[in-house]
Amino acid sequence: MRLGPDPASWHSAGRPDVGVLPLFLMPAALLLLLSPTGTTSEPALLPFPEIRLANGPSRCQGRVEILYNGSWGTVCDDDWDIVDANVVCRQLGCGHAITLPATMTFGQGSGPIFLDNVDCKGREAALSECWSHGWGIHNCYHYEDVAVICNELSPTQASEGPTSRTLTASVQDGESDGSIRLVSGTDTCQGRVEIFYRGNWGTVCDDDWGLSDASVVCKQVGCGQALDYKSNAYFGYGTGRILLDNVNCDGSEPFLSACYSLGWGIHNCGHHEDAGVICTGLDTSTITSFTTSVALDYEETLTATATAVTDGRDQPSHATEVVTTALLTVEQESGGVRLVNGNGSCRGRVEVRYRGTWGTVCDDDWDFPDAQVVCRQLGCGTALAATILGFFGYGSGPVLLDNVGCSGGEAHLADCFHLGWGQHNCGHHEDAGVICRGADDAGDHFQEATATTTTSAPTRPKDGSLRLVNGSHRCEGRVEMFYLSQWGTVCDDAWDLRDAKVVCRQLGCGHAMAAWGEARYGRGTGYIFLDNLKCKGHEPSLLRCSHIRWDVHNCDHSEDAGAVCSIL
Repeated sequence: MRLGPDPASWHSAGRPDVGVLPLFLMPAALLLLLSPTGTTSEPALLPFPEIRLANGPSRCQGRVEILYNGSWGTVCDDDWDIVDANVVCRQLGCGHAITLPATMTFGQGSGPIFLDNVDCKGREAALSECWSHGWGIHNCYHYEDVAVICNELSPTQASEGPTSRTLTASVQDGESDGSIRLVSGTDTCQGRVEIFYRGNWGTVCDDDWGLSDASVVCKQVGCGQALDYKSNAYFGYGTGRILLDNVNCDGSEPFLSACYSLGWGIHNCGHHEDAGVICTGLDTSTITSFTTSVALDYEETLTATATAVTDGRDQPSHATEVVTTALLTVEQESGGVRLVNGNGSCRGRVEVRYRGTWGTVCDDDWDFPDAQVVCRQLGCGTALAATILGFFGYGSGPVLLDNVGCSGGEAHLADCFHLGWGQHNCGHHEDAGVICRGADDAGDHFQEATATTTTSAPTRPKDGSLRLVNGSHRCEGRVEMFYLSQWGTVCDDAWDLRDAKVVCRQLGCGHAMAAWGEARYGRGTGYIFLDNLKCKGHEPSLLRCSHIRWDVHNCDHSEDAGAVCSIL
């Protein structure tokens, strides 16, 4: 909910009602109205409710208090984080937040508690512009009043400020502060974004990461225009410091460090949120029809642009060669298969060999016939399960096959239909795996359960199916997903309306009306299958949204996500 000034508060906040003034005060009132500018009949209204930091040693540190309906009140600490604190500091002209002091550091407030569950994105001009439950709606006490400590410098004055354009910092080994590189992609124009600062490389958090940010990165590294932006460590986990968070470029900046951010090293992220980009890899002047397709999903964009890219001599460009590479005959050192990271030789993440390099297989369209071919090729007997979503851990190196479609009778996985070697729109969180019968007794229990569910496949839900539980109708409730033969829940970290929109569409409901967290519809049971979901809103199913691996999360069922959709 976006909050602004309440028109109902104008009178109590001091807006004169000239119609009810005594006649002898009318000239004075008119003078008061006209004197500031001499051209307006109304006083200038403050665009946002006033805010202050109380009971601290300076105006830039203390308990957060906000003025509403003529009264000062406090803010509850539910969901309060460094992003919210930064909005407060910026609104006060106090630079950025240095730390979040413990509650009651600056004492308990008094009077009303005005805001709760505040959730800022980082670009808001005032705290009242951030989402919250609404004025005066809370479940808090004053011992939960929030406080902030700011650095007392405006962002443009701070020596490390995110908006500073003075980037003549130290140069070390040919790299200067703000230099960018792309890591762990299949070429130099796609990968995890890493930035150099004070002698070290670090990563960028994916909070608020979008196409305009990716555009600046691609331009800075000389890789043309941005095809897509990636989140949730699509190109693998980085190491070292996370140097930028809540980056928000308008697209015109010459380099990423010139964009707005929280400041060097200020973040609330882990490396599972490392940002990435996919660039065209070409000078932008050679791309036709790109701007009309940039909003499409990556696989659609690549298809639309690959045939439209030429160089100045009308010869096939690198992008076109990549497409035609898929038509080449597989070389002798290609096509081998191995299973990695399982607890036996006949289960694990599927890896294939191409031109001497091992890589993974994306789980798009991965199913039982594909697993049958892998198991037979490896001499591991019949297939028991085809796993998805990095079930056996994230691989490394290139993703070599995508949209594999075997009939089940092929001798080798490479004989099955696929998009072509190296052609994909996947990340390692989508690495495919298999479980074969083999001779591994350690997996008998799992195999028996899988075999049982396989025989009942026509009556059980399909993996990735959704349902909403404990709501007032079928289009409202706790979000549950069917996977690994059971129903599980979704964690509310990063959960928002874009994610709910995908849920509503997948269930055949109307538009998304609310995205709830904190187990609003009761706590679920079983696995928590998805965490840190970051849907763009157009995905056909929740599984196609960016997320961290199903068995890697920091949640419990008190954080189960919910959704409310309209009924068609």
